[in-house]
Amino acid sequence: MTIRHLLLAVVVPLVGVPVSASPAWQPCPDNPHASCTTVDVPVDWARPGAERLDMAVARRPATDTKLGTLVYPPAGPGSSGVDAVTNDQIFRVLFPPDVAAHFDVVSFDPRGVRRSHAIECDGDLVARLDQPTPTNQREFDALLAAQAAVGADCRRRTGALFDHVDSTDVARDVDALRIALGEPTLNLYALSYGTVVGQMYAERFPHRIRTMVLDSVFDHSVDSDEFALAGARAAQESFDQFVSWCAKEPSCELHGTDVRARLADLFARAEQGRLTDPTDPTRRIDPAALTVRIVAPLTQPNLPAVAHEIANLGAAPATRAATTPLPIYLQCADNRNRTTSFARAERLRAASRTIAPDVRGAAFDIADLCINPPVPATNPQRPLNVRGAPPVLVLNSRYDASTPHQGATHVASQLPGSVLATYDGMGHGVATRTPCTAALVYDYLADRRLPPPETHCPA
Repeated sequence: MTIRHLLLAVVVPLVGVPVSASPAWQPCPDNPHASCTTVDVPVDWARPGAERLDMAVARRPATDTKLGTLVYPPAGPGSSGVDAVTNDQIFRVLFPPDVAAHFDVVSFDPRGVRRSHAIECDGDLVARLDQPTPTNQREFDALLAAQAAVGADCRRRTGALFDHVDSTDVARDVDALRIALGEPTLNLYALSYGTVVGQMYAERFPHRIRTMVLDSVFDHSVDSDEFALAGARAAQESFDQFVSWCAKEPSCELHGTDVRARLADLFARAEQGRLTDPTDPTRRIDPAALTVRIVAPLTQPNLPAVAHEIANLGAAPATRAATTPLPIYLQCADNRNRTTSFARAERLRAASRTIAPDVRGAAFDIADLCINPPVPATNPQRPLNVRGAPPVLVLNSRYDASTPHQGATHVASQLPGSVLATYDGMGHGVATRTPCTAALVYDYLADRRLPPPETHCPA
Protein backbone atom coordinates (compact mmCIF):
# COMPACT_ATOMS: atom_id res chain seq x y z
CA MET A 1 0.00 0.00 0.00
CA THR A 2 1.50 3.34 -1.05
CA ILE A 3 1.85 6.18 1.51
CA ARG A 4 0.43 9.25 -0.24
CA HIS A 5 0.89 12.77 -1.18
CA LEU A 6 -13.70 15.37 18.05
CA LEU A 7 -16.56 17.38 17.60
CA LEU A 8 -16.31 21.16 17.27
CA ALA A 9 -13.63 22.22 19.74
CA VAL A 10 -14.18 24.99 22.24
CA VAL A 11 -12.95 28.24 20.75
CA VAL A 12 -10.05 29.72 22.70
CA PRO A 13 -10.46 33.51 22.58
CA LEU A 14 -7.51 35.71 21.74
CA VAL A 15 -8.18 37.99 24.70
CA GLY A 16 -5.09 38.00 26.89
CA VAL A 17 -2.92 36.28 24.28
CA PRO A 18 0.10 38.49 23.51
CA VAL A 19 0.08 39.22 19.77
CA SER A 20 1.99 42.11 18.24
CA ALA A 21 -0.39 44.68 16.69
CA SER A 22 2.44 46.12 14.57
CA PRO A 23 4.93 43.42 13.54
CA ALA A 24 8.39 44.51 12.46
CA TRP A 25 8.40 44.02 8.69
CA GLN A 26 11.71 43.59 6.87
CA PRO A 27 12.52 42.95 3.18
CA CYS A 28 12.26 39.20 2.56
CA PRO A 29 15.61 37.46 1.93
CA ASP A 30 14.20 35.76 -1.18
CA ASN A 31 12.51 38.83 -2.65
CA PRO A 32 13.14 42.45 -1.53
CA HIS A 33 9.83 43.51 -3.11
CA ALA A 34 8.02 41.53 -0.40
CA SER A 35 8.17 42.06 3.37
CA CYS A 36 8.64 39.36 5.98
CA THR A 37 8.01 39.09 9.70
CA THR A 38 6.93 36.59 12.35
CA VAL A 39 3.81 36.43 14.49
CA ASP A 40 4.04 34.91 17.96
CA VAL A 41 1.36 32.27 18.66
CA PRO A 42 0.88 29.54 21.29
CA VAL A 43 1.97 26.01 20.47
CA ASP A 44 -1.13 24.82 22.34
CA TRP A 45 -4.05 27.23 22.02
CA ALA A 46 -5.60 25.68 25.14
CA ARG A 47 -2.50 26.86 27.08
CA PRO A 48 -1.69 30.27 25.60
CA GLY A 49 0.73 31.10 28.42
CA ALA A 50 2.95 28.07 27.78
CA GLU A 51 5.36 27.34 24.90
CA ARG A 52 5.24 29.76 21.95
CA LEU A 53 5.93 29.56 18.22
CA ASP A 54 7.15 32.17 15.73
CA MET A 55 4.97 31.84 12.63
CA ALA A 56 6.72 33.05 9.46
CA VAL A 57 4.67 35.60 7.47
CA ALA A 58 5.21 37.39 4.14
CA ARG A 59 3.38 40.31 2.54
CA ARG A 60 3.41 41.67 -1.00
CA PRO A 61 1.93 45.17 -1.35
CA ALA A 62 -0.75 46.14 -3.83
CA THR A 63 0.72 47.69 -6.96
CA ASP A 64 -2.24 50.04 -7.58
CA THR A 65 -4.93 51.61 -5.43
CA LYS A 66 -5.24 49.40 -2.37
CA LEU A 67 -8.71 48.07 -1.63
CA GLY A 68 -7.77 45.80 1.27
CA THR A 69 -5.65 42.92 2.50
CA LEU A 70 -6.01 39.34 1.26
CA VAL A 71 -4.79 36.46 3.44
CA TYR A 72 -3.88 33.22 1.69
CA PRO A 73 -4.01 29.97 3.77
CA PRO A 74 -1.64 27.88 1.64
CA ALA A 75 -2.42 24.63 -0.13
CA GLY A 76 -0.74 21.39 0.75
CA PRO A 77 -0.76 20.15 3.37
CA GLY A 78 2.84 21.21 3.74
CA SER A 79 3.04 24.07 1.24
CA SER A 80 4.78 27.32 2.15
CA GLY A 81 2.71 30.49 2.04
CA VAL A 82 5.90 32.56 2.36
CA ASP A 83 7.16 30.98 -0.86
CA ALA A 84 3.79 31.70 -2.50
CA VAL A 85 4.22 35.41 -1.78
CA THR A 86 7.95 35.77 -2.46
CA ASN A 87 8.31 33.55 -5.54
CA ASP A 88 7.22 35.62 -8.54
CA GLN A 89 6.27 32.63 -10.67
CA ILE A 90 4.12 31.00 -7.97
CA PHE A 91 2.54 34.35 -7.14
CA ARG A 92 1.41 34.89 -10.75
CA VAL A 93 -0.08 31.40 -10.91
CA LEU A 94 -2.07 31.86 -7.69
CA PHE A 95 -3.43 35.41 -7.80
CA PRO A 96 -5.31 37.14 -10.65
CA PRO A 97 -3.61 40.35 -11.82
CA ASP A 98 -6.43 42.63 -10.64
CA VAL A 99 -6.31 41.02 -7.18
CA ALA A 100 -2.54 41.50 -6.94
CA ALA A 101 -2.92 45.10 -8.10
CA HIS A 102 -5.51 46.14 -5.51
CA PHE A 103 -4.85 43.96 -2.45
CA ASP A 104 -1.91 43.49 -0.17
CA VAL A 105 -1.41 39.72 -0.30
CA VAL A 106 -0.31 38.11 2.97
CA SER A 107 0.49 34.48 3.65
CA PHE A 108 2.40 32.32 6.10
CA ASP A 109 4.12 29.01 6.64
CA PRO A 110 1.62 27.00 8.71
CA ARG A 111 2.81 25.55 12.00
CA GLY A 112 4.95 22.48 11.30
CA VAL A 113 5.92 23.71 7.81
CA ARG A 114 9.23 25.14 6.58
CA ARG A 115 10.08 28.33 8.52
CA SER A 116 7.39 27.78 11.17
CA HIS A 117 9.13 24.99 13.10
CA ALA A 118 9.07 22.24 10.47
CA ILE A 119 8.18 18.71 11.57
CA GLU A 120 11.44 16.74 11.64
CA CYS A 121 11.78 12.99 11.02
CA ASP A 122 14.61 10.46 10.76
CA GLY A 123 15.47 9.77 7.12
CA ASP A 124 16.37 6.13 7.68
CA LEU A 125 13.01 5.39 9.29
CA VAL A 126 11.19 7.21 6.50
CA ALA A 127 13.04 5.04 3.97
CA ARG A 128 11.53 1.95 5.60
CA LEU A 129 8.13 3.08 4.40
CA ASP A 130 9.29 2.20 0.89
CA GLN A 131 7.48 -1.09 0.51
CA PRO A 132 5.03 -2.54 -2.00
CA THR A 133 1.30 -2.50 -1.51
CA PRO A 134 0.50 -5.17 1.14
CA THR A 135 -0.92 -8.39 -0.25
CA ASN A 136 -1.86 -9.96 3.10
CA GLN A 137 -2.44 -9.09 6.75
CA ARG A 138 1.20 -9.77 7.68
CA GLU A 139 2.46 -7.19 5.18
CA PHE A 140 -0.28 -4.79 6.26
CA ASP A 141 0.87 -5.14 9.90
CA ALA A 142 4.43 -4.42 8.77
CA LEU A 143 3.19 -1.19 7.18
CA LEU A 144 1.44 -0.24 10.44
CA ALA A 145 4.65 -0.86 12.37
CA ALA A 146 6.69 1.24 9.93
CA GLN A 147 4.20 4.11 10.15
CA ALA A 148 4.18 3.96 13.96
CA ALA A 149 7.98 4.04 14.09
CA VAL A 150 8.20 7.08 11.81
CA GLY A 151 5.42 8.89 13.66
CA ALA A 152 6.93 8.30 17.08
CA ASP A 153 10.31 9.53 15.86
CA CYS A 154 8.81 12.65 14.27
CA ARG A 155 6.94 13.39 17.47
CA ARG A 156 10.12 13.03 19.57
CA ARG A 157 12.20 15.24 17.29
CA THR A 158 9.53 17.90 16.77
CA GLY A 159 8.39 18.26 20.37
CA ALA A 160 5.06 19.50 21.69
CA LEU A 161 4.10 21.10 18.39
CA PHE A 162 3.60 17.66 16.81
CA ASP A 163 0.36 17.24 18.77
CA HIS A 164 -0.99 20.65 17.69
CA VAL A 165 -0.89 20.93 13.89
CA ASP A 166 -4.48 20.41 12.80
CA SER A 167 -6.45 22.98 10.80
CA THR A 168 -8.31 24.31 13.85
CA ASP A 169 -4.94 25.34 15.30
CA VAL A 170 -3.99 26.95 11.98
CA ALA A 171 -7.35 28.78 11.85
CA ARG A 172 -6.59 30.28 15.27
CA ASP A 173 -3.17 31.29 13.96
CA VAL A 174 -4.92 33.06 11.05
CA ASP A 175 -6.95 35.09 13.52
CA ALA A 176 -3.78 35.96 15.42
CA LEU A 177 -2.41 37.16 12.09
CA ARG A 178 -5.55 39.27 11.58
CA ILE A 179 -4.92 41.00 14.92
CA ALA A 180 -1.24 41.53 14.10
CA LEU A 181 -2.24 43.13 10.79
CA GLY A 182 -4.68 45.43 12.59
CA GLU A 183 -7.59 44.25 10.45
CA PRO A 184 -11.12 44.11 11.94
CA THR A 185 -12.13 41.55 9.28
CA LEU A 186 -10.29 39.46 6.70
CA ASN A 187 -10.52 38.72 3.01
CA LEU A 188 -9.39 35.12 2.57
CA TYR A 189 -8.47 33.15 -0.53
CA ALA A 190 -7.92 29.47 0.31
CA LEU A 191 -6.76 26.86 -2.20
CA SER A 192 -6.92 23.06 -2.09
CA TYR A 193 -6.01 21.76 1.39
CA GLY A 194 -5.99 25.37 2.58
CA THR A 195 -9.77 25.29 2.17
CA VAL A 196 -9.93 23.09 5.28
CA VAL A 197 -8.35 25.99 7.22
CA GLY A 198 -10.91 28.29 5.58
CA GLN A 199 -13.78 26.04 6.66
CA MET A 200 -12.45 25.88 10.23
CA TYR A 201 -12.03 29.69 10.29
CA ALA A 202 -15.61 30.15 9.12
CA GLU A 203 -16.82 27.95 11.98
CA ARG A 204 -14.81 29.67 14.70
CA PHE A 205 -14.57 33.28 13.53
CA PRO A 206 -17.55 33.88 11.20
CA HIS A 207 -17.85 37.57 12.11
CA ARG A 208 -14.17 38.18 11.30
CA ILE A 209 -14.74 37.43 7.60
CA ARG A 210 -15.34 40.15 5.03
CA THR A 211 -15.02 37.79 2.05
CA MET A 212 -13.85 34.19 1.64
CA VAL A 213 -13.01 32.30 -1.55
CA LEU A 214 -12.65 28.51 -1.34
CA ASP A 215 -10.95 27.30 -4.50
CA SER A 216 -10.66 23.58 -5.36
CA VAL A 217 -12.31 22.37 -2.19
CA PHE A 218 -11.14 19.59 0.11
CA ASP A 219 -14.30 18.12 1.64
CA HIS A 220 -13.51 17.66 5.34
CA SER A 221 -17.07 16.58 6.11
CA VAL A 222 -16.84 13.03 4.70
CA ASP A 223 -14.95 10.05 6.09
CA SER A 224 -11.85 8.50 4.54
CA ASP A 225 -13.74 5.82 2.57
CA GLU A 226 -16.16 8.32 1.02
CA PHE A 227 -13.29 10.66 0.21
CA ALA A 228 -11.33 7.87 -1.49
CA LEU A 229 -14.30 6.78 -3.60
CA ALA A 230 -15.13 10.37 -4.61
CA GLY A 231 -11.50 10.80 -5.61
CA ALA A 232 -11.56 7.61 -7.65
CA ARG A 233 -14.66 8.79 -9.49
CA ALA A 234 -13.08 12.19 -10.20
CA ALA A 235 -9.87 10.55 -11.41
CA GLN A 236 -11.81 8.31 -13.80
CA GLU A 237 -13.83 11.27 -15.14
CA SER A 238 -10.61 13.20 -15.77
CA PHE A 239 -9.05 10.21 -17.50
CA ASP A 240 -12.15 9.89 -19.70
CA GLN A 241 -11.58 13.52 -20.76
CA PHE A 242 -7.98 12.64 -21.60
CA VAL A 243 -9.05 9.64 -23.71
CA SER A 244 -11.48 11.83 -25.67
CA TRP A 245 -8.77 14.45 -26.22
CA CYS A 246 -6.26 11.86 -27.41
CA ALA A 247 -8.73 10.38 -29.87
CA LYS A 248 -9.33 13.81 -31.45
CA GLU A 249 -5.82 15.30 -31.23
CA PRO A 250 -3.25 14.01 -33.75
CA SER A 251 -0.40 15.42 -31.63
CA CYS A 252 -1.26 13.01 -28.79
CA GLU A 253 1.56 10.48 -28.51
CA LEU A 254 -1.02 7.67 -28.25
CA HIS A 255 -3.32 8.96 -31.00
CA GLY A 256 -4.84 6.12 -33.02
CA THR A 257 -4.18 3.48 -30.35
CA ASP A 258 -6.39 1.84 -27.72
CA VAL A 259 -5.40 4.01 -24.75
CA ARG A 260 -7.49 2.11 -22.23
CA ALA A 261 -6.00 -1.22 -23.29
CA ARG A 262 -2.45 0.16 -23.06
CA LEU A 263 -3.08 1.40 -19.52
CA ALA A 264 -4.71 -1.92 -18.56
CA ASP A 265 -1.55 -3.69 -19.75
CA LEU A 266 0.57 -1.42 -17.54
CA PHE A 267 -1.60 -2.25 -14.52
CA ALA A 268 -1.27 -5.97 -15.29
CA ARG A 269 2.52 -5.61 -15.34
CA ALA A 270 2.44 -3.58 -12.11
CA GLU A 271 0.34 -6.23 -10.37
CA GLN A 272 2.82 -8.91 -11.47
CA GLY A 273 5.81 -6.87 -10.20
CA ARG A 274 7.14 -6.36 -13.75
CA LEU A 275 6.69 -2.58 -14.20
CA THR A 276 9.72 -0.36 -13.57
CA ASP A 277 10.65 3.30 -13.67
CA PRO A 278 12.22 4.12 -17.07
CA THR A 279 14.78 6.35 -15.33
CA ASP A 280 15.72 3.66 -12.79
CA PRO A 281 15.18 0.04 -13.89
CA THR A 282 15.76 -1.18 -10.32
CA ARG A 283 12.73 0.74 -9.09
CA ARG A 284 9.45 -1.15 -9.29
CA ILE A 285 6.17 0.70 -9.80
CA ASP A 286 3.24 -0.93 -8.02
CA PRO A 287 -0.42 -0.31 -9.02
CA ALA A 288 -0.96 2.49 -6.49
CA ALA A 289 2.16 4.31 -7.71
CA LEU A 290 1.01 3.84 -11.30
CA THR A 291 -2.32 5.49 -10.50
CA VAL A 292 -0.45 8.50 -9.09
CA ARG A 293 1.79 8.78 -12.16
CA ILE A 294 -1.17 8.72 -14.55
CA VAL A 295 -3.62 10.87 -12.59
CA ALA A 296 -1.29 13.54 -11.16
CA PRO A 297 -0.68 15.28 -14.53
CA LEU A 298 -4.44 15.46 -15.07
CA THR A 299 -4.71 17.98 -12.22
CA GLN A 300 -2.61 20.59 -14.07
CA PRO A 301 -4.00 19.57 -16.62
CA ASN A 302 -1.09 18.33 -18.74
CA LEU A 303 -2.62 15.87 -21.17
CA PRO A 304 0.52 15.37 -23.31
CA ALA A 305 2.36 14.35 -20.14
CA VAL A 306 -0.22 11.63 -19.45
CA ALA A 307 0.20 10.27 -22.96
CA HIS A 308 3.99 10.33 -22.65
CA GLU A 309 3.86 8.58 -19.27
CA ILE A 310 1.79 5.70 -20.67
CA ALA A 311 3.99 5.39 -23.75
CA ASN A 312 7.23 5.65 -21.78
CA LEU A 313 6.24 3.16 -19.11
CA GLY A 314 5.11 0.74 -21.78
CA ALA A 315 8.63 0.67 -23.18
CA ALA A 316 10.38 0.29 -19.80
CA PRO A 317 12.23 -2.93 -18.91
CA ALA A 318 10.98 -5.09 -16.03
CA THR A 319 12.67 -5.79 -12.67
CA ARG A 320 11.76 -5.72 -8.98
CA ALA A 321 11.95 -2.97 -6.33
CA ALA A 322 9.57 -0.64 -4.42
CA THR A 323 8.84 3.06 -3.82
CA THR A 324 6.53 5.22 -1.69
CA PRO A 325 6.28 8.94 -0.92
CA LEU A 326 6.45 10.45 2.58
CA PRO A 327 3.31 10.91 4.71
CA ILE A 328 2.27 14.43 5.73
CA TYR A 329 1.28 14.61 9.39
CA LEU A 330 -0.69 17.84 9.11
CA GLN A 331 -3.23 15.84 7.12
CA CYS A 332 -3.22 13.03 9.69
CA ALA A 333 -4.27 15.52 12.37
CA ASP A 334 -7.34 16.44 10.32
CA ASN A 335 -8.39 13.02 9.10
CA ARG A 336 -9.23 9.78 10.87
CA ASN A 337 -8.51 6.80 8.62
CA ARG A 338 -10.99 3.92 8.63
CA THR A 339 -8.65 1.50 6.84
CA THR A 340 -7.66 -0.45 9.95
CA SER A 341 -7.18 -3.93 8.47
CA PHE A 342 -5.97 -5.59 5.29
CA ALA A 343 -9.48 -6.92 4.60
CA ARG A 344 -10.96 -3.41 4.82
CA ALA A 345 -8.20 -2.05 2.57
CA GLU A 346 -8.97 -4.76 0.00
CA ARG A 347 -12.70 -3.93 0.08
CA LEU A 348 -11.97 -0.24 -0.48
CA ARG A 349 -9.55 -1.05 -3.29
CA ALA A 350 -12.19 -3.24 -4.98
CA ALA A 351 -14.81 -0.50 -4.65
CA SER A 352 -12.38 2.05 -6.15
CA ARG A 353 -11.68 -0.25 -9.11
CA THR A 354 -15.42 -0.55 -9.76
CA ILE A 355 -15.80 3.23 -9.81
CA ALA A 356 -12.56 3.86 -11.72
CA PRO A 357 -11.94 0.82 -13.95
CA ASP A 358 -9.13 2.47 -15.94
CA VAL A 359 -7.11 4.34 -13.30
CA ARG A 360 -8.11 2.05 -10.39
CA GLY A 361 -8.42 4.79 -7.74
CA ALA A 362 -7.49 8.31 -6.69
CA ALA A 363 -4.00 9.78 -6.86
CA PHE A 364 -4.59 11.99 -3.82
CA ASP A 365 -6.59 10.60 -0.92
CA ILE A 366 -6.28 9.72 2.74
CA ALA A 367 -7.13 6.02 2.46
CA ASP A 368 -3.48 4.96 2.57
CA LEU A 369 -2.15 7.82 4.69
CA CYS A 370 -1.73 7.68 8.45
CA ILE A 371 -3.36 4.30 8.98
CA ASN A 372 -1.44 4.07 12.26
CA PRO A 373 -0.50 7.58 13.39
CA PRO A 374 1.23 8.07 16.76
CA VAL A 375 -1.61 10.30 18.02
CA PRO A 376 -5.34 10.27 17.22
CA ALA A 377 -6.75 12.80 14.77
CA THR A 378 -7.51 15.95 16.77
CA ASN A 379 -9.80 17.42 14.09
CA PRO A 380 -11.47 14.42 12.44
CA GLN A 381 -13.93 14.66 9.57
CA ARG A 382 -17.42 15.91 10.44
CA PRO A 383 -20.20 18.10 8.99
CA LEU A 384 -19.56 21.85 8.99
CA ASN A 385 -21.35 24.06 11.48
CA VAL A 386 -21.08 27.62 10.14
CA ARG A 387 -23.37 30.32 11.53
CA GLY A 388 -23.13 34.06 10.98
CA ALA A 389 -20.51 34.06 8.23
CA PRO A 390 -21.05 36.15 5.09
CA PRO A 391 -21.77 34.37 1.79
CA VAL A 392 -18.74 32.46 0.51
CA LEU A 393 -17.58 32.07 -3.10
CA VAL A 394 -16.77 28.40 -3.82
CA LEU A 395 -14.84 27.50 -6.98
CA ASN A 396 -14.03 24.14 -8.56
CA SER A 397 -13.21 22.62 -11.90
CA ARG A 398 -15.78 20.17 -13.20
CA TYR A 399 -12.97 17.65 -13.77
CA ASP A 400 -10.52 17.93 -10.88
CA ALA A 401 -8.75 14.68 -10.05
CA SER A 402 -7.35 16.14 -6.83
CA THR A 403 -10.39 17.80 -5.22
CA PRO A 404 -13.57 16.43 -6.83
CA HIS A 405 -16.40 18.71 -7.90
CA GLN A 406 -18.66 16.51 -5.79
CA GLY A 407 -16.78 17.69 -2.66
CA ALA A 408 -17.14 21.36 -3.58
CA THR A 409 -20.87 20.87 -4.06
CA HIS A 410 -21.13 19.20 -0.66
CA VAL A 411 -19.15 21.90 1.16
CA ALA A 412 -21.08 24.72 -0.54
CA SER A 413 -24.35 23.16 0.61
CA GLN A 414 -23.14 23.53 4.21
CA LEU A 415 -22.22 27.24 3.87
CA PRO A 416 -25.42 29.33 4.05
CA GLY A 417 -25.72 31.81 1.20
CA SER A 418 -22.65 30.55 -0.65
CA VAL A 419 -22.40 30.24 -4.42
CA LEU A 420 -20.55 27.47 -6.24
CA ALA A 421 -19.05 28.61 -9.54
CA THR A 422 -17.82 25.84 -11.83
CA TYR A 423 -15.05 25.96 -14.41
CA ASP A 424 -16.26 23.50 -17.03
CA GLY A 425 -12.84 22.07 -17.76
CA MET A 426 -10.00 20.13 -16.19
CA GLY A 427 -7.40 21.04 -13.60
CA HIS A 428 -6.74 21.88 -9.98
CA GLY A 429 -6.99 25.55 -9.02
CA VAL A 430 -9.55 27.83 -10.68
CA ALA A 431 -8.92 31.50 -9.78
CA THR A 432 -6.40 32.24 -12.54
CA ARG A 433 -7.59 29.55 -14.97
CA THR A 434 -9.45 31.93 -17.36
CA PRO A 435 -10.47 35.62 -17.50
CA CYS A 436 -13.96 34.47 -16.50
CA THR A 437 -12.83 32.84 -13.25
CA ALA A 438 -10.41 35.69 -12.48
CA ALA A 439 -13.22 38.23 -12.86
CA LEU A 440 -15.48 36.27 -10.52
CA VAL A 441 -12.80 36.33 -7.83
CA TYR A 442 -11.95 40.01 -8.22
CA ASP A 443 -15.57 41.22 -8.31
CA TYR A 444 -16.34 39.29 -5.14
CA LEU A 445 -13.24 40.41 -3.23
CA ALA A 446 -13.52 44.04 -4.32
CA ASP A 447 -17.27 44.60 -4.08
CA ARG A 448 -18.57 41.53 -2.21
CA ARG A 449 -20.59 40.79 -5.33
CA LEU A 450 -21.33 37.09 -5.76
CA PRO A 451 -22.14 35.62 -9.16
CA PRO A 452 -25.59 34.11 -9.73
CA PRO A 453 -26.15 30.58 -8.42
CA GLU A 454 -24.89 27.76 -10.66
CA THR A 455 -22.52 30.07 -12.53
CA HIS A 456 -20.28 28.34 -15.08
CA CYS A 457 -17.10 29.50 -16.80
CA PRO A 458 -16.41 27.72 -20.11
CA ALA A 459 -13.31 25.57 -20.57
